[in-house]
Amino acid sequence: MGRSNRKVKHEFEPTGDKKAFIFEKPEGYYNSPPVFSFKKYDANAPWSTSSDNKPVVDSIMKNLSGMEGLYWKDIIKSSGGRKHGTNSHPIKIADLTVEARKRAEKIKLYESELFSLRLQGDVRLWGLIEPKDGRFFVIWYDPNHKVYPVMK
Repeated sequence: MGRSNRKVKHEFEPTGDKKAFIFEKPEGYYNSPPVFSFKKYDANAPWSTSSDNKPVVDSIMKNLSGMEGLYWKDIIKSSGGRKHGTNSHPIKIADLTVEARKRAEKIKLYESELFSLRLQGDVRLWGLIEPKDGRFFVIWYDPNHKVYPVMK
């Protein structure tokens, strides 16, 4: 018998602005420069520091401006650190600390993974990359690598 050309009909189409963020196939954003959005920023995360701390804010802005002119492929491929692994990469929410998983649930973050963007040393920005245009939605500022601690 031949294959059927029938298509499955869906009862409804998803509504609202919820979209899945996908890291496995980055072709959509891989060749795009990062654009940073703070629309989803969780300022109340317990591991974060006060946003009125000027040296912290200055440091973040310096690191983000240093990424201007790069593409996501450059950022993802950059390596370093103790074991010379990738500095910035996706991590499954299930692998985060219990506190981070609870916080993700509390702020209704239903994605399966987040992107860890290394700024310097242990400092990370956690967020989501929009697959179409490379926009990085900053969710958490993690100055001490507490969202996903690594064994040293």
